[in-house]
Amino acid sequence: MPGRRLKTILATIMLVAVASPPAASSRIVSPIPGHNVVNVNVSMNMEIPLADANADTMAEAQIQGRKMLYRLATSECPILKETIAKTCRLTNLNVSTQIRRNNNVTPVSLYLNGNAQFAVTLKSAEETKQQ
Repeated sequence: MPGRRLKTILATIMLVAVASPPAASSRIVSPIPGHNVVNVNVSMNMEIPLADANADTMAEAQIQGRKMLYRLATSECPILKETIAKTCRLTNLNVSTQIRRNNNVTPVSLYLNGNAQFAVTLKSAEETKQQ
């Protein structure tokens, strides 16, 4: 009879899991108001030549490059709101830097790559036309 008891316990757990409202998940997720929510993905890439291959120069360039990408990402919501979005929220941001040393002729450069994702509520057709 241990098998039957185990089945009864599992059935009870399943019933409780199905009958319980997802209270925890509703507290975690706070959707943007409106029904026209879309995700917008913006990629930023640039290459900046560096003055030299000194370790301090490269380290400082990477810090400044990341700051630049962070600023670009935070300035994207106003652009989206000016054009297509009623509301905007940055939901994800990936930033990477890479030092490139192609050859002895080409100077050392810093390659910056950023990918920002936004959740936006779209403006209505009338709101878009008014601009």
